[in-house]
Amino acid sequence: MKRYTTFFVMFIGFVGLKPYWAVSATPSVISEMVVPALTLRLSDGNASVRQATVFALHEMGPAAKAAIPALAQRLRDEDHYVAVDAAHALEGLGADAVPSVVPLLWDSQPRVRELAARTLGQIGPDAKAAVPALAHALSDPDASVRQAAAVALREMGPAAVAAMPALAQRLRDPDPYVAIDSSLTLQGMGVDAMPAIVPLLSDGNPRTRELASLTLRRIGLDIGPGISKY
Repeated sequence: MKRYTTFFVMFIGFVGLKPYWAVSATPSVISEMVVPALTLRLSDGNASVRQATVFALHEMGPAAKAAIPALAQRLRDEDHYVAVDAAHALEGLGADAVPSVVPLLWDSQPRVRELAARTLGQIGPDAKAAVPALAHALSDPDASVRQAAAVALREMGPAAVAAMPALAQRLRDPDPYVAIDSSLTLQGMGVDAMPAIVPLLSDGNPRTRELASLTLRRIGLDIGPGISKY
């Protein structure tokens, strides 16, 4: 029976690739009948069914908005492919998905927190409401989560300005990948990031002083004359 269920859900997903939903079904039919039925299958005991269901909802685009809370829970899925596909589906739903994804930055599993941060980053500036939560994630005990948060903030553009102090502190991170990605994000913020970086030129760790200097140089500053103003 599960084999036929998987086939049926996959068929719905493939139909979604065609103009069928726009031509043959009204939005009310999709939102009132199809999406609820698919949402139930997101908790199916078979991973192939869950993945096919995520795929089908992804192809429906904004019409699948009602499935957002259930899709967000699939970021916790024990099957890696289901979790990643759920992240892609949520990315396509934009700002509407943010309230359901942000709480997962506090999940007990590092892989879930990391995927939540990456999902918010892929949503981009439309996820600006998540900036405070991502700034908090920069202090996560897991380095992969901290790195994902630094990268996600880079994707937020100017909306991430509130996270600059936290990003600057990550230039001190013991993990070099976290430190470098934080530097890259700060570089994208331009001269506005300078006040948060300059104090690190006096840090006790030479690696931090070096990275602070490099970050300022990449921003395009003349470090010598610039420091005297701060």
